[in-house]
Amino acid sequence: MSTPKPNDFDLASGPISAAGRQLATLYVSIVCAVDGARFAAVASSEQGCLAQVATYVSEQAAGQLKAESATRVRELLEAGDAAAAVAEYFQHTGERWEPEWLVTTALRLDPRSSAWSGAIPLPESVPGWNRVRLASVGLPH
Repeated sequence: MSTPKPNDFDLASGPISAAGRQLATLYVSIVCAVDGARFAAVASSEQGCLAQVATYVSEQAAGQLKAESATRVRELLEAGDAAAAVAEYFQHTGERWEPEWLVTTALRLDPRSSAWSGAIPLPESVPGWNRVRLASVGLPH
């Protein structure tokens, strides 16, 4: 048996098989604002990534949103509905201070290299936030 390369090893489970390398995925969420990225989450599952974003939302809602919206976000979090709380938060950012938006993607371990790769949607312009272009990204593992 050959010695695994650094990118063939998962700290939680040990060496990654060739089949596992093809299935390995990192979930990435980035909270953006006009002045740049405010928060980034990376996890090996969508739920793990959502939990990190929900923690950010929990910490920021009172200061970033109007009281009514912040209360609704808190109620959703207390009810255990992290996805709805995150959606509520980003629906109402910009009410009180500058707007934020959430960019999410899944990066996969490239079987031909030691890079994680995938497409991350990047806004072309802030006004309207409706035009998006895709940028290819490769992050060293």
